Amino acid sequence: MVSCRGFDMKPLIPNEHGAWGMLATSFLLGWLGAPVLSWKPLLLVPAALGAFMARYPLGLYFKKRRVTRAMQIPLTREKIWFTIFASFTALTGLPLLYPLGWWWLLVYAGIAGAALALHLVSVMRRKERTFWVEWTAMFGIATLGPAASSAASPQWGWQPFTIWGALLAYYTWRIRVVRGLVASQTTHPVDIRRVGTRELTYSLVFLATTVLILRVAALFL
Repeated sequence: MVSCRGFDMKPLIPNEHGAWGMLATSFLLGWLGAPVLSWKPLLLVPAALGAFMARYPLGLYFKKRRVTRAMQIPLTREKIWFTIFASFTALTGLPLLYPLGWWWLLVYAGIAGAALALHLVSVMRRKERTFWVEWTAMFGIATLGPAASSAASPQWGWQPFTIWGALLAYYTWRIRVVRGLVASQTTHPVDIRRVGTRELTYSLVFLATTVLILRVAALFL
């Protein structure tokens, strides 16, 4: 474990397996379901990962500061890792705007940023276990799907919005189901590992089915 002037400097890596799954599914659906198969969406990966990683220490900061502010604890570790991840996001994201010219990314970034802001407001209000908090986090992550689709095909079409809608519908459903299972633990014990395995299987089926439908539709529309 690395320390800096007495502070724990162990990297703050998101431990949310469901969120990692959403991130991967969103990107793969946007990439493979785009009307044109291209390597260009891969250019989004570093900046998307950086933004996803930066969200975690930022969320911890707002969650913890309710207590630490009164105790005058600086939360240095959260600040440092947010700065590192945010700087990495900027360094890998700015070339996408210039010279590559993907200014449309600002639309998706703005929407994802607004979702993150709503998410953090709920966290500060001690509502981090509500459906709304999980949904806003999912909404922001799901923007990677249409962004990847747009990167593959620079012309605006129906695919990015269809991909986005499919992601939101699917994950809204799964969030509700999993929350229901967790809520019923007091009367019906739930095997969390088994639930995770099932959710992974469902996500793979959703991904493969949706990509197939989009690829076939692209041939006729």
